[in-house]
Amino acid sequence: MGNSNQNSGMKLKVGNRLFSAREERKINQTEMAKILGLSQSAYSRLEVNETSAEIEQIVNFAKLLQIPVQEFLPETCAIHSNNGNGQIGFVIGNSYNYSDKESLHTIELKDQELTFLKRENQ
Repeated sequence: MGNSNQNSGMKLKVGNRLFSAREERKINQTEMAKILGLSQSAYSRLEVNETSAEIEQIVNFAKLLQIPVQEFLPETCAIHSNNGNGQIGFVIGNSYNYSDKESLHTIELKDQELTFLKRENQ
């Protein structure tokens, strides 16, 4: 993940989980793309982690594939605010990102949404 701006949502790499789900179903990329409502090329880029998926997309994928959403999420998520220059750093899995204080509220809301979704799908 690179630096984010206020208009972009949190994105995660989900290729490994999508690949596993496709292999479990014994279907090809074209069939999987159709299930997820994507073009085959867009699906292929997700599966090989060339692109990332927005949280909203991940929730939709989980519903369509009948997989608990937490299986798509990293095991760790932390927010850091100790650099004193108005930037907030957050870690998702093994990726680190910086944001400004105005984005902290958005990050906190996404964190609450993730917590809610994890509880809902248990």
